[in-house]
Amino acid sequence: MSCFLAVPAEAKSVEKDTYRVCKNDIFIDYDQLNCKKIVTEVKDDGSFTAADLGEWLEEQDIYDISVIKDDENTGYKKMFYERNPEKEASDEFYDSEDTSYIDFQGLVYEGDVIRSTDSFQETVTEVSFDGSFYTETEMTGLYVDGKTTRIK
Repeated sequence: MSCFLAVPAEAKSVEKDTYRVCKNDIFIDYDQLNCKKIVTEVKDDGSFTAADLGEWLEEQDIYDISVIKDDENTGYKKMFYERNPEKEASDEFYDSEDTSYIDFQGLVYEGDVIRSTDSFQETVTEVSFDGSFYTETEMTGLYVDGKTTRIK
């Protein structure tokens, strides 16, 4: 996996020029169409598991997510993620010894891919000053005989 880990300002420094990965660190997975991911678990050996940021946001129920447009024929979907600061009050989103703080106001930027599979990609299209944002989901591949063919 090739990725770029976006080390937050409060990164956990182990020693000079050495940092460790923490839960809630965000990185870009270049092997998965530049999808933004979030670390969900750090294992004892230093390896970690991560989820697509869009999938994680949906599971956490932090944002109020609404579908603006859904065209099942083309696979196009436009969604609005409305930031809800009251839902961010959980301790699991704040800085601790093994967890990085999540800045929900600066979490995504226009053009970020927050969910990606072999068949679709969800991309941030607009971000509001408060951290709310719009996304568009489009089909990116088509399965034929067990193989993925790019259609975009």
